[in-house]
Amino acid sequence: MASRFAEQKSTMQPVRPELGASSLFGDVTSHVNEVPVEQGGKATIKEYQFSTANFKTSTKKLRLLANQIKGLDIQNAINQMEFSQKRPGKRVMNTLAFARTNATTQEKYLMDASKLYVDRAWVGKGVYQRRIKTHARGKFGVMHHPTAHLKFTLKERQPVAQEAGRATRRNIRGWKQTKKVWVPLIEDKPIYNPTRTYNW
Repeated sequence: MASRFAEQKSTMQPVRPELGASSLFGDVTSHVNEVPVEQGGKATIKEYQFSTANFKTSTKKLRLLANQIKGLDIQNAINQMEFSQKRPGKRVMNTLAFARTNATTQEKYLMDASKLYVDRAWVGKGVYQRRIKTHARGKFGVMHHPTAHLKFTLKERQPVAQEAGRATRRNIRGWKQTKKVWVPLIEDKPIYNPTRTYNW
């Protein structure tokens, strides 16, 4: 039995995985035939993600600032937070400036500071500390001290090709350029169950 196993072991050929078969070399084959951008290749979009630490504020208050800086250029977002009257604005401003420095100086990213913008911004809930709130007649309640953190991703803004024959329009959130033609309201449509009061 042992001799038969030794013969099978000697005749077996070692099977080696192909290039890119394992997870360690999973992206090797994708970079072998990669064409540089100077020769007409496709440019890769870099992304840098950063987050603040948990600090004393609520997610409801911090979400207002997250919606304010979303989609803005990095310098414009820093200016908005610098003159914001919200208390978390200063911490968000320092975090944005620190993230811009890391994205432009770290060897892994080396992004262009003039093209950086806040692509996404979202809020996460931290630890909610509970404390005793004393009441009259020996009673007590529970008060919460909320903490939250802000996460965001920075990307380089890519040039957008303008469609021929379409006028430029302000980039307002909620208003998108669509090819749908505006149709006026059909006034001869009957009104069912009208209200007894005026609508204005």
